[in-house]
Amino acid sequence: MKAKRAWRGMHWPSLFLMLGLCMFGVMVIYSATHTSEAADLRNAAIQQAAWVGLGLICFFVFAMADYHRWVDQGWFWFGGGLLLLLLVLVFGREVNGAKSWIRVGPVGFQPAEVMKLAFLAGACALMVSMRERIEKFSTVLALVGLALIPVFLILRQPDLGSAAVFLPMCFGLLFVGGTRLRYLLVPAGLGLAAACAIYFYVGHLNKELPFLKTYQNNRIRTFFDPNLDPLGAGWTIRQSIIAIGSGGLTGKGYLHGDQNLYGFLPKNIAYNDFIFSVLGEEWGFMGGAALILGQAGLLLCVAWIGWRAPDFTGRLLAGGVLGMLFTHFFINVGMTIKVVPITGIPLPFVSYGGTFLAVCMAAMGLVQSVWRQRHLG
Repeated sequence: MKAKRAWRGMHWPSLFLMLGLCMFGVMVIYSATHTSEAADLRNAAIQQAAWVGLGLICFFVFAMADYHRWVDQGWFWFGGGLLLLLLVLVFGREVNGAKSWIRVGPVGFQPAEVMKLAFLAGACALMVSMRERIEKFSTVLALVGLALIPVFLILRQPDLGSAAVFLPMCFGLLFVGGTRLRYLLVPAGLGLAAACAIYFYVGHLNKELPFLKTYQNNRIRTFFDPNLDPLGAGWTIRQSIIAIGSGGLTGKGYLHGDQNLYGFLPKNIAYNDFIFSVLGEEWGFMGGAALILGQAGLLLCVAWIGWRAPDFTGRLLAGGVLGMLFTHFFINVGMTIKVVPITGIPLPFVSYGGTFLAVCMAAMGLVQSVWRQRHLG
């Protein structure tokens, strides 16, 4: 009887949208990798399908649990996440220029992705404990200070894309928590000031940020002018724009994207960071718009669940998940069309990657738990 009530309490639109995006992601990953000479790339779609299964287990574990318990243990999860970030700096494996992977036997995972969920737990625990002072500026300082700890450790890898997610998560938590709007301008202002400083320092003075590697500094330079290095750092963004633009209204057809098939889009990133470029070329404007609408629909579901949450803790969780998913969505799509610099950040539920997919599906499980608690009373 309890299991039957639990199923009745699910928020079905968000579940179906999530599964639809996952299945679509497997299709596009197959298209991006099926002609690759490397066996691990050719098997990427099969691996992604297996990770969808693992992600579903994470989803249902969190959906059927009481989210209050998870937040009550928030400091434990936050501490565990920090420990993993420290371990990866010592024992981590370098991939694509960043020491961001830990391998245990045949299994590898990215602690920075796990930290996003661990930070959400710790941040919610902090804000629940400070609820009586939620409207004060000290709450903003405390939460931003908490976020800067994992940000600093992740930048040491360095992984600029993952580090960029934590402050938007803070914004979502503070906004739904009821912090005064004028105080929210502080983290937003810090982000804008940082972007302007990076533009002036790297783009105008042509210097390198010390906490980033040379190729990451070059990505920032070529964002402002891809012609600075059209055959090097500027190559990928130029080919991405060509791929998306050549897709036209309806695309070239599934498995028929020339930029992807002939390797103009680098094979090692086309199925992950630049999955939207592959999709845009093969499915055109209509396919890209459908994906954006699907992502937007899922975000609206999370916002709706947060709006109807039964308590303060539930609102916080939904706000944090919304901030995380929106940031990934905006930056990933934005960097493929030259709206933001290339930072190496995956598209939720669509890009290749087991750790990130499991974290996203676990986060959606938490949101489902919030909805179920309201529905089940």
